[in-house]
Amino acid sequence: MSQGSYQTQSRVQPGTRLNGIYEIDALIAAGGMGEVYKGHTIHTGDPVAIKLLRPEFAENDAALGLFRREASALNNIHHEAIVRYYVCSVDPDLQRPYLAMELVEGQSLSQVLQQGPLTFEAVQKLTQRLATGLQAAHERGIIHRDVAPDNVIISGGDVSRAKIIDFGIARSMQVGDGTIIGGGFAGKYNYVSPEQLGLFGGDVTPKSDIYSLGLVLVQALLGQPIDMSGSQVAVIEKRRKVPDLGAIDMRIRPLFEKMLQPDPLDRPASMIEVATWPIGAPAARRSAVSSAPARERPRVDDGQQGSGRGRWLAIAGSALVLLLAAGGGAYYYFDGLPGTTPGGLPAAPQLQTDGPSALNVPSAPALTPQAPSLTPSTPSIPSLPSPNALPSVVPPVLRPPAGLSRIDAITQFINSYDGGDCFYVTPVSVGETAARIEGLGSSVGPFQAMDDAFKRNNGFEPDIGVRQVTQQQCPAITFLTRTKGRGVAPPQLEVSGTSLQSGQTLSGTIDGYGTRHVELLLASDDGSVYNVTSLVKPSGDSKAFNLKMQLSGSKGAQPQILMAVTSPQPLAALQLKQPGDAAQVFPAALAEAASAGQTLGVAVRYFKLE
Repeated sequence: MSQGSYQTQSRVQPGTRLNGIYEIDALIAAGGMGEVYKGHTIHTGDPVAIKLLRPEFAENDAALGLFRREASALNNIHHEAIVRYYVCSVDPDLQRPYLAMELVEGQSLSQVLQQGPLTFEAVQKLTQRLATGLQAAHERGIIHRDVAPDNVIISGGDVSRAKIIDFGIARSMQVGDGTIIGGGFAGKYNYVSPEQLGLFGGDVTPKSDIYSLGLVLVQALLGQPIDMSGSQVAVIEKRRKVPDLGAIDMRIRPLFEKMLQPDPLDRPASMIEVATWPIGAPAARRSAVSSAPARERPRVDDGQQGSGRGRWLAIAGSALVLLLAAGGGAYYYFDGLPGTTPGGLPAAPQLQTDGPSALNVPSAPALTPQAPSLTPSTPSIPSLPSPNALPSVVPPVLRPPAGLSRIDAITQFINSYDGGDCFYVTPVSVGETAARIEGLGSSVGPFQAMDDAFKRNNGFEPDIGVRQVTQQQCPAITFLTRTKGRGVAPPQLEVSGTSLQSGQTLSGTIDGYGTRHVELLLASDDGSVYNVTSLVKPSGDSKAFNLKMQLSGSKGAQPQILMAVTSPQPLAALQLKQPGDAAQVFPAALAEAASAGQTLGVAVRYFKLE
C-alpha cells in the first residue's frame, strides 16, 4: 500500500463525533503525524479546529508529548494574538488523541506576502500585535521556538487581528517535514536564531523568539525573506553578523538591527521593549559593527560548580564549524515525511545523463483555520495525562568526564551511541546546552530511546531529526555506521535539493577527497545499489555530477540515499556494472576493505523522489 493511500485511510469522515462534544466537518491539512480538521461543537454549532493524531501514533510517547506540550502552552496563555485552546482528550471510539482549539479565519502571513509587501503602517501594527502576544507566552515560561510567517494567521486581512499558531504539534504535521524528537530546536532554517544552532552557548530563551520575529518583520516590510538558509556552514556564518538591512525604512531599521543582533545579550531585553520601541526616533544605541562578525563573549555559567560560580568561554560557534568542516556524515537537515514505513515499492529509479533541470520542491500546505464567535462549553470528558512541565530556560549543566570539554563529551556521546540495527546518527551542531542530531533509520523508536538516554547523560534534551528509510535500504545504514569515525574525514558531498520530481535532475559536487579514490553510489528505496561514478566529471579541484532521476509508477515520494565513498584503492565490491543488492554489496565492501586494510570515508545525502 502506498503512503498516500495509507494516509487517506487514516482520515476521519465528516460527521464523525468526538466524545459527543465535537463533530468533524472537513479536512483542512494533513501530514506525517496527523490531520487538522474543521469541526464544530454539537450543542452550539461554534466552529473549532481539531488536530488528530494518526492511529499508529496514538500510543507514541514522543507524539503524545508534542500534544501535551501544545495543550500545556495554549492552556496557560490568554491573549488575543494567541490561538485559544479548548480541550485535549482521547475519543473512546477512535482511540485517537486530539486537540480542539480556536479556528481562525484568514491566510498565513506567507500567503499574504505572496501578493506583495505590507505597508510601513501595517508592519508597525503587526510588530505590536505579535510582540505583545509572544510576551504573554514568555511571561509564562513558554518560548515559541518557531516564529515564522507560516505560523502567523492574518484574520480578515487585518494585521491588527493577527494570531500566532503552532506551539507544538503543528510543525510536525507539515508535509515534507521529518520526525523531530526533542524540544530544543523547532525552527525553520531561515528564521532560526544563532543560539538555536548552538552559537553563544546554545541557550534558547525568549530572546530567540525576538531574533526570529525580527526576520519575520523584515520579510513583511520587504515582501521577501532575507536569505538566512543554505548549507550548514552558510547558515552558521550568516548568523555571526547582522544581515544587510540597507533596504529597510530608516524609521524602523534601528529596531530591526537591535532584534537581529547575533548575541542575545545585545537584543532588546524583552518583547515589551520591541512592542514599545519608539518608531521613527533616533536609536539610543546604534550598532557600529552591524556588518562585522559578532564576537562571542565570556558568559556566566548558571550551573553551580562546587562552592561558587565559574566563568566559561562561549566557544560553541568555533567547535560547531570544525564539526561541520570535518564532514560528519549526514551534516544537513534531511527532507521527508515522518512516521511512515513505505508500503508497496516502486520500480527502481532510472538514471540519465541529461543536463540539470529546475527542481520543483512541493511546499507544505498552510493551516488556515477560522474563528469561532463563542468559546464552547465542554462537559467533563476523558483527557490525556497532565502535560509535562516545560523545560527550564537554562537546562542543568552536568560535569563532563575528566579530560574532556563539555562539548567534546556530548559529541563523543552522540558518535558512540549504539541504537541497534538500521540506526545512524551524526551531530549537526553541539553547544553547551543545545545539540542538533540527524538520524537515518527504519523506525523512530530507537531515536526516542536515544533522546531519553541523552537527556539522562547530558542534562538537557537534544533535537533529533529522523529521516526514515525502507527495510531494503538498511544495509546502507549499517555501512554508514560501520565506516563512521574510523580516523578518515569523509568527503564533502553537496546536492541541489532534498525533494525531486520524477524526470528532474539532481546536481551536486564532491570535494575534500584529496588523493583518495571516489565512488558515487545510489541506494534506492527497493534496495538496489547503482554505481553512478561514470557520471561524475572533474570540475576544478572538485568533482561534479548531474543525475536525471526517473521513477516508474505513482507510488508517492520515496527515500533515496546518495553516498560518496573514498578509499586508498578501488574496491572490487563497489565496481557495479549493473544494479546490485544492498544486502550483498555493502557487506562485501566492508569485508574487502577490512581484508585489504583500507579505511573508508563516507558522506551521505538523503532525498525524496516522487
